[in-house]
Amino acid sequence: MSKLPLYLAHGAGAGHQSSDFLRAFADTLTQQHARPVVPVTFDYMKEQERTGKRRPPSKFVSLVPEFAAQIGTEKALIVAGKSMGGRVATQLSEQENVKAIVCLGFPFHPPGKPEKHRLAFLDAVSVPCLIIQGTRDPFGKPEWVNEQTLNEKVEVQWFEGADHDFKTLKKQKLSTDEVINNISVSIEAWLARHGLDY
Repeated sequence: MSKLPLYLAHGAGAGHQSSDFLRAFADTLTQQHARPVVPVTFDYMKEQERTGKRRPPSKFVSLVPEFAAQIGTEKALIVAGKSMGGRVATQLSEQENVKAIVCLGFPFHPPGKPEKHRLAFLDAVSVPCLIIQGTRDPFGKPEWVNEQTLNEKVEVQWFEGADHDFKTLKKQKLSTDEVINNISVSIEAWLARHGLDY
């Protein structure tokens, strides 16, 4: 039996074509963990990749149905995303076929502006949701996130020394491949704990 596919959405500024991290992450899940990964590219990013001209993301309210449309025919799946893509993924938990959510670097708040937090996006999550967050991520550091009361379905795992793009400190001596492998192992272990490692 094949594993549940993971539908992976990109962040606001870099799509799957230009993000080495997203491509390597997808390859690792597919090759080392036999987890099918389906890239989700929003329309504004398709236009950016087609023209080579940077475009701002579409309004958030239009991104949610865009993602939903791409998973409509799948019987059961995991939705995931990097940064903004993860924020969109959290709005899909009411879809019957969505069994879990994985967020890579959740944008809890704009850098330096915790008063403009986005915690409300997590309030209605009704399936297991994993957020993997770097301890140096300016969009949500441990000292702030750990003080918040999160939905009981949401689990935050901290990646020591990583920033929003999961780049680590030189003293940690971790290659990008090692970082991605560690994240992938954490995700698969978390899915197994929730009985979703199929």
